[in-house]
Amino acid sequence: MSRSNPRRFSGRQKRWWSIGNVARRILHLGNIVNNGYLNSKFLRRHGWAADSVTIDYFHVQAQPEWEEVAVIDPALSHTEPDWSRVELNGYQRPPWFHDVRFADVPRLAEAIRRGAPSGRRGDLLPPRHADPPPSPVSSAASLGRRVLSRLGLLGLGRAARSGHRVLTETLAPTGVAHRLVREFSAAYPDRQERLTLADVLDTQPRSVGHGPLFALYPLIQAYSLDPIHVIVNNPDQPLICFEHGTMREFPFESSARGRLYALALKKAERVFITNADCNRSAERLGLRNYTYVPHPVDEELYRPAPSPLAERLRREHGCDYIFVAPARHHWKHSPPGLENSWLKRNDIMIRALGKFFAAHPGTRALVVFFEWGQEVELSKALVEECGFAGRTRWEPIASKPVMRDYYNAADIVFDQFNDGIGTFGTVVPEALACAKPVLLNYKKELHHWCFPELPPALNAGTEDQIVAIVKTLIDDPSYRVALGQQGRDWFLTHHSSKIVAAKMIDAYLEISDRHGWGWTR
Repeated sequence: MSRSNPRRFSGRQKRWWSIGNVARRILHLGNIVNNGYLNSKFLRRHGWAADSVTIDYFHVQAQPEWEEVAVIDPALSHTEPDWSRVELNGYQRPPWFHDVRFADVPRLAEAIRRGAPSGRRGDLLPPRHADPPPSPVSSAASLGRRVLSRLGLLGLGRAARSGHRVLTETLAPTGVAHRLVREFSAAYPDRQERLTLADVLDTQPRSVGHGPLFALYPLIQAYSLDPIHVIVNNPDQPLICFEHGTMREFPFESSARGRLYALALKKAERVFITNADCNRSAERLGLRNYTYVPHPVDEELYRPAPSPLAERLRREHGCDYIFVAPARHHWKHSPPGLENSWLKRNDIMIRALGKFFAAHPGTRALVVFFEWGQEVELSKALVEECGFAGRTRWEPIASKPVMRDYYNAADIVFDQFNDGIGTFGTVVPEALACAKPVLLNYKKELHHWCFPELPPALNAGTEDQIVAIVKTLIDDPSYRVALGQQGRDWFLTHHSSKIVAAKMIDAYLEISDRHGWGWTR
């Protein structure tokens, strides 16, 4: 699905973009679970200049090392890992990946403009002795907000503000805020809560601080909630929103970020949806500019291979079968309204395995869990309660090459069992790419719009269904192997990095045609 909506630029940007034949440069802003990094990596294989930038987010799973190097280190910080203490076996970050502090964005933009080499965080940036002064635009935004506040205009309705348009247009940032307020009202006329000037002006200083970086790219692909910064910095910037679970609840929040994110989705040239169920959110928002793009999973990493790990686990635990359950442990508590994005319902799987082992005590199977999530201790207690603690092995959270080894060691892989989701993230395609059968709460009806052929994942929504499927897979090894091979074949045909890149490139070319940039495949 696409929408024709030519963009207009003002001032210097208008002159710059009007020259045509714009370089094929795309900024991937944000990198939760390395989606920005992987998409940039896939695009560069096809000759596209894609840069991945993440700002003030240094989680271990948003680092290239997590994708490329085998790391098992329980002491490694999850929020700001120090890679100097990890054996990287010669790996170096690519020059197109950058993670920086917000204060360093201007220096990063200048380094990218100059084509400076990159490396670990801070390598391409000069020492910072003091925070840079606030930009004139940020100062103007603050001043505009104070003036409007004194006049009692912040947060008021459209009619109350209309008589003061001259005032709001005198300061550029306040004019942008007023424009976004009008656009929200036009985009969502039936929405009870309104976008306010306060909503925009509170966000504006940080959004405008991204400006030096945004100015280097004709197109920005922004992840999670980062599209907000793009539209607040420049409402005319060509934008693609990349969804990874963020569309389930966030755009419907009665909050500034909810309203701004909803507007960004509406204004975007294209919305890439990676979770099959989120088309329901797109329809609820009235979007017509969305496209399904599979989660980025690299078949050069995830592939079937002999498993020395399986031999070691069977030897150490005296088991015949290995069950691998990578899902993070969240199944009891969640922030209000975020149950479908938060909960994996590991408890359903744990109780089902308890039933299975009780009914088949002679089955010598090992269950591998990972210490990931806020409710690991609750899961350990439930395993004990269900009577199979002696059949489990708890591993620290590990990098992707390590997880690939666990998939290849597995006889069965388990994903999430939240009935409110009914779809999958990366565990399913990673397991299928390694030719392993995978169980989850899988609603086929949600996926017909995504794939011409549905993945051969196994749907198990209840404890009893899990028990029955596990028994079938154990009793029939030929079926288990055949199902795994079907999964590998399906992945290569419908979910590979080539498919991911092709879908994004198709969108880029359509946007280029609309703007006259002259991009070609």
